[in-house]
Amino acid sequence: MLLRAFHYTMLNWIILFLFTVCKAKKAENDVVQEVIYSNSIRALSELREIENSYMEHLNNYVSLLQQKIKTLRIFINSLNQDYLDHKVDRYKYVSDPRSSFGLVRRAHQDWPKLIAYLRDQENMKVDIEEMNKLINRTPNANDMEEALMGMDRIEHFYDLKSSDMAQGHVAGQQLGSRMSASDCLALADYLYKRSEFKRAAEWYRLALSVLPKPKNNVAFKFYAPKREELEKMFVISRLQEGSLDNLSDYLKELSQNPNNSLVHLRPRKPPTLIEQGCQGKFPPGPQLVCRYNSTTTPFMRIAPLKEEEISRDPLIWLYHNVIYDSEIAQLTNLTREEMILGTTTNYTTPDRVDRLFHIKVTDDDGGKLDKTLVNRMADISGLDVGNTTTLARINYGLGGYFQEHSDYMDIKLHPELTEEGDRLMTFLFYMTDIPVGGATIFPGAQLAIQPKKGSALFWYNLHNNGDPNPLTRHAVCPTIVGSRWVLVKSMLNYEQMFKKPCYK
Repeated sequence: MLLRAFHYTMLNWIILFLFTVCKAKKAENDVVQEVIYSNSIRALSELREIENSYMEHLNNYVSLLQQKIKTLRIFINSLNQDYLDHKVDRYKYVSDPRSSFGLVRRAHQDWPKLIAYLRDQENMKVDIEEMNKLINRTPNANDMEEALMGMDRIEHFYDLKSSDMAQGHVAGQQLGSRMSASDCLALADYLYKRSEFKRAAEWYRLALSVLPKPKNNVAFKFYAPKREELEKMFVISRLQEGSLDNLSDYLKELSQNPNNSLVHLRPRKPPTLIEQGCQGKFPPGPQLVCRYNSTTTPFMRIAPLKEEEISRDPLIWLYHNVIYDSEIAQLTNLTREEMILGTTTNYTTPDRVDRLFHIKVTDDDGGKLDKTLVNRMADISGLDVGNTTTLARINYGLGGYFQEHSDYMDIKLHPELTEEGDRLMTFLFYMTDIPVGGATIFPGAQLAIQPKKGSALFWYNLHNNGDPNPLTRHAVCPTIVGSRWVLVKSMLNYEQMFKKPCYK
């Protein structure tokens, strides 16, 4: 019972491009890399497992310190969540963005406070020391920032009401968990620091609306935001973009239902083209052709594949049922240590480096499965895949997003590419279904493709003459629910000089 109760407190706290393509492998001397959980659902699942260990040690500690049991029960009994022993259950848990956000926030903010309190005790230091070791594996400030950015993207890109988001009403679905006052406060503070005062005010008011009445001073000390501080920050946020003349209206808003809209607001900026695509506002695409492809290679004559023509400019096809459950299980069976943090490159964001996802790249001759998949790409495209099997397995995290970018780099701007040529085409295999969010967007062509497990998107980045096609610039919408696993491969232009068809 303590364990289950403790988990729910933790539940209300730990939340929480293509390609850096990090030719980075771990150095032989194994330089320690920064651990960022929020950029991968796989890693967040591991963080949820760490939380399980927290609960075990805390339960032992509470059992042995009878004189502290009532105080600790106040913290533990505020939680009500089952122990997630199986990987599937942990994946399901962290696929909910609000649960993931609560997970990261609790691990980053609440547990260190609790450990500091427990350190005051003289007895039963074993469990305290074990929990302290786990603290070293919890999210750092950068991870917490990534989690906050993920929640911010989900709300902003999909034009969600903060009150709906806090209550689990997201994109037409009712999710299982709700956000705590501490979760709402963390988002409010983040938005305030970014000068998004109207949105910050909404989250401060939401924190007030779900703030429980602490049963004693210990509860205040552990985790409860102070009501007076929330009220003050709400008013300050409103005044930052408002006027003292409207102060009486702002004070009235404090006691109103958080579902009510705030008054005296500036007009909102219209959504960008990418945001329109993520919100499903692109016009319906052209009704092109669905067929069985049986012509690109001799093997396809006996085993044709389902081909859906998505666009003719740019040239994009979607192939269905081309990667199988057994292959997906093998490809996604990776630990966090086997993957590295994928970031943008100077081609994509010259002025900064953005964390994107966790990635595993094979850049040698690969294994049997890698060769099988690359040969399948050859069957689909009719191109020469060569002897190497450079594949990238990618897992996105909380609010996982890849900003608009091109897979080509433009040989005219980067003459160092003249030896092998630019990236001619891209294969993007979807290894999971994404119930909400996570679409691949081509804003210039106004196309949005929702990931479907087992399918593969295939497109040409270059025109017949080798010039880049700007319509192939694309982005990934923030993932709301689910774990977005993709497998990616590109092929270079000069390698395919005598193989690529000249499409009209």
